[in-house]
Amino acid sequence: MQECVHQKLLGKTQIAIGIIAALGMFALMSKCLLPYTFSDDKMIAQLQACLAATPIATTFWFAVNMFMIVLADQRRQKKSTD
Repeated sequence: MQECVHQKLLGKTQIAIGIIAALGMFALMSKCLLPYTFSDDKMIAQLQACLAATPIATTFWFAVNMFMIVLADQRRQKKSTD
C-alpha cells in the first residue's frame, strides 16, 4: 500500500509531547476530581478520581494530536507556497 503525503505529519517528538501532556492532564484531573468522589476511603476515592480522569485525559490527548496535525499541515502548506 502506498503512503500518502499527508500520512506522516507527526514525528516521534510530537507524539511523545502529546503523551507527556496527556499524562500531565491525567495527573492534574485525578488530583482535582478527588474532592468530588463519593467515598470516604482514600484509596477508593483516588480510584474513582482516576477513573473519572481517564476519559478527560484521553479527550485531551486527541485534541493535542489534532492541533499538532493541523499545525504541521499548515506549516507544510506555507513552505510549499513560499
